Amino acid sequence: MISVVIPSYNRSKCILHLLGDLRAQQDAEFEVIVVDDCSPDDTVEMIRQEFPEFTLLVNDRNGGPCVSRNRGVLAAKGDIIIGFDSDVSVPDVHLLAKVAKAFGETKEVAGFAFRIYESDGVTDDSPRWWHPLPIESAKTRSFETDYFSGTGYAFRRAPMIHAGLFPEIFYMHYEEVELAWRILDQGGSILYRPDFAVVHHANPVSRRSEIKVFYKPRNQILLAVGCLPTLQVAGFLSLRIPYQFLAACAGGYLPRFIDAMRSAKALIPARLAERRPISRNSIISMRKLRNMQNPGSSS
Repeated sequence: MISVVIPSYNRSKCILHLLGDLRAQQDAEFEVIVVDDCSPDDTVEMIRQEFPEFTLLVNDRNGGPCVSRNRGVLAAKGDIIIGFDSDVSVPDVHLLAKVAKAFGETKEVAGFAFRIYESDGVTDDSPRWWHPLPIESAKTRSFETDYFSGTGYAFRRAPMIHAGLFPEIFYMHYEEVELAWRILDQGGSILYRPDFAVVHHANPVSRRSEIKVFYKPRNQILLAVGCLPTLQVAGFLSLRIPYQFLAACAGGYLPRFIDAMRSAKALIPARLAERRPISRNSIISMRKLRNMQNPGSSS
């Protein structure tokens, strides 16, 4: 059985559209779990009114997408988790059935990364393409990857839980990177599947700027400290953090960058307490994956 998990925050119109698409899915046994993160709008009331057959969980306090996704996965009854952000639509009424069939045919695969279109349903959402291959040549074919976007994905539930689920300390951004690394580190594989597609209706006034200037540099540090062997941490951060600093200076948001560094410093002790470095072999494998397929790529 499939469990569809959707974190929700303050997007009632978007999520109602998505739930309508899921209600229309055919030839699949599935449940839908929406986890609302204390939305100030009418999301909770509207879901209860219009989609009473779906499970709705409401967080006691706002904890971010990682907390909401994890709560949904832990509450799921299915052995396949399909995750969507609340601002997507699913035009293919057979998508869930196709995913279930693919898992049955590829026993060795832990998960699938979906193809993500922009709101026009034609243009690929390039900001969410962090895969090893360049988008221009690879967007229409399947390949092994070390990344997936939380906008649309599918995993077997057991490897997600064994990997530790999404790192809640991140709040948002880079959580998919860490979960992908940990799944690969425990021997799983992730395939990009262009035939599993969703349409992303990104809100232009969403938290993109806050992600760029605060969460990205902070979480790059938390990712390195929590996941990389000691000798790899400095190398990972040596180019990224100076680049973020220069970008902050050029963009006029240096105070927010400083806030991000202060936040990272405050969270490092907790991160060290839960530190689980991935193996050297996994790092070499991921590096080969990227170097062999696209030597110039980086996240």
